[in-house]
Amino acid sequence: MSLILKLRGSCAVSAFRLDKLNSRLATSHGSVRIAAAEYWHFVEAERTLDPRETAVLERLLRYGEPAPAGGGHMLLSVPRLGTISPWSSKASDIARRCGLEAVRRIERGVAWFFSGASLDSALPLILGLFTTA
Repeated sequence: MSLILKLRGSCAVSAFRLDKLNSRLATSHGSVRIAAAEYWHFVEAERTLDPRETAVLERLLRYGEPAPAGGGHMLLSVPRLGTISPWSSKASDIARRCGLEAVRRIERGVAWFFSGASLDSALPLILGLFTTA
């Protein structure tokens, strides 16, 4: 039986990129704003990691500018089910080389935090924004 760990990561986009995305949102749906975007890591492990392994894993996944706590409505963007991203292949290989034999796979997603109007009403617009970005 495998175990899935969920770990928050760093900022996923720069302030400049957030401003650019928000300006595109403002032209068509002025009440919705992207408040923040942060990486989330999903780790599939064969067993519970011991404290040393947990410390190594946390050090490996600590990169970039730390993300402030997000608020508002969240939309999680992850690779399609059944696929393994190039980032995942490399991160999983690095983890095993660092002695984390219990780690089967590490995958990364982006948590987008929105403020403003109901996310339900703006969802088609938001999805269009990211498919054309």
